[in-house]
Amino acid sequence: MKKTETKKDHPLINIGASTVLYKKDVLGVFNLDTASTGVDTKRYLSDLERKKRLETVGTDIPKSFVVFLSGRKEKAYITTLSSASVYGRWKRQSKYL
Repeated sequence: MKKTETKKDHPLINIGASTVLYKKDVLGVFNLDTASTGVDTKRYLSDLERKKRLETVGTDIPKSFVVFLSGRKEKAYITTLSSASVYGRWKRQSKYL
């Protein structure tokens, strides 16, 4: 790579299994251990589940959830990756795709 070239940020992030999202659509990544203790978070996740906008990625113990926009609606994936792992993949520009 020449000095004048810069490394471009990859537009996608793999959040586990074969689930890939556009980074621009991700609103946040939250640790289930800490975030799910709040009443508002429990209500939010229950509401998404009731509206069929909450999906699970993987079969192991869930560790975090990723909130993203799908069109004009918020959706969430519960993933077996920790929030730190998702963040690490984000920083490494999704080289696992």
